Amino acid sequence: MLLSVVILLSVLVDPTPCEIIETTITGDSMQGILFDGQHITVHTTACGGFQRYDHVLFTHDETSNAVVKQLWGMPGDIVEVKKNGSFTINGVKVLTPFKKTYVLLGAYKTRMKKLAGRPLEGYMLLGHPGSLDSVRVGLIPEENIIGFVKRDEPHIEN
Repeated sequence: MLLSVVILLSVLVDPTPCEIIETTITGDSMQGILFDGQHITVHTTACGGFQRYDHVLFTHDETSNAVVKQLWGMPGDIVEVKKNGSFTINGVKVLTPFKKTYVLLGAYKTRMKKLAGRPLEGYMLLGHPGSLDSVRVGLIPEENIIGFVKRDEPHIEN
């Protein structure tokens, strides 16, 4: 009886309600999937779980704006860096939003090699090489993830 009361109370007193955020993409770091000026709807993490390859809105100390990137790596996943600079997550080749091989160069390749072979301890969110993504800023902790993107409209070239 006491256990059922505790469960009922925890369900009734959910401190994080599901929220929906309407916003517009600014910039081209996800060009090929999301476009500058495109309207998107973000469902906060309280609305349900996000999944691999979802587009995720997150915050990072390097910018005052929230950033959208694609979720490629999750806690526990394994990264492997190839000699040519390409890399895989759980054996799946990482691609840019234009479906080209994501190639690591210089210090970014060195940073990713430090993650190779060990389970990830955060989320790997990726866009185009050189953008503000996990290759540049490291793994993103769950508390920095605001939510996942539901697109309102397809992008149509004028």
